[in-house]
Amino acid sequence: MDSTTASPPRYFELDPATLDAEQRRIFEDIGRPRAGQVPAPFHIYVESPELAATAQAVGAFCRYRTGLSPRLSETAILTTAAYWGAAYEFGVHAGEARKAGVPEAEIKALEAGRRPDFDDPDAALVHDFAAAVYRHREVPDELFEAAVARFGRRTVVELTGLLGYYSMLAIALRVFRVPPPA
Repeated sequence: MDSTTASPPRYFELDPATLDAEQRRIFEDIGRPRAGQVPAPFHIYVESPELAATAQAVGAFCRYRTGLSPRLSETAILTTAAYWGAAYEFGVHAGEARKAGVPEAEIKALEAGRRPDFDDPDAALVHDFAAAVYRHREVPDELFEAAVARFGRRTVVELTGLLGYYSMLAIALRVFRVPPPA
C-alpha cells in the first residue's frame, strides 16, 4: 500500500518554535498524552488550530470511548486506511491492531485489499459494514440490522462516526502525501 506518489511531498513536520501561541498550545495538548509525539495528521491540522482541537476531541472519543472493543475499532480503522490507500495510517494502526489482538493474517489481508478469513464473527461484521460503506456508499438493510442486533444502535452510530473520522484523517494524509511510518 502506497499513499505517496512520484509528485513531491506536501507534508512537513511543524517546528513548535515557529507556531503562534494558539497553534503551540494545541500542538502541546495533542502531544501531552503521547510523550510529546504529535501524529502526522495533526502536523497538518495544527495549521488550523480550531480544526486540530476539534479533530483531536473527536479522535479521542472514536479511538477510546466507543462501544467497540479495541480489536473491533482497529479492524474498522485498518479497513478504512486500506480503502483510502493511506499507508501512514495503516502502518501506525497495524501496530495498534496487533496489540489489540488482531491476527497477523487479517492485517496482511486488509493491507492487500482482501477480505480476511476472520476468526471472530464480530470483526467480520465490522469489516463488512465498513467495506459496504466504502464500496457502495450505503449499508444494505440486512447488514445494518445485523450490526444493530449485535452491537446496538448506539454503537452502530459510533462505528459510523469512527469510519468518518478515520476517513477524514486518511484524506488529509493522501492530500498532503504523508509517507508511511519508518
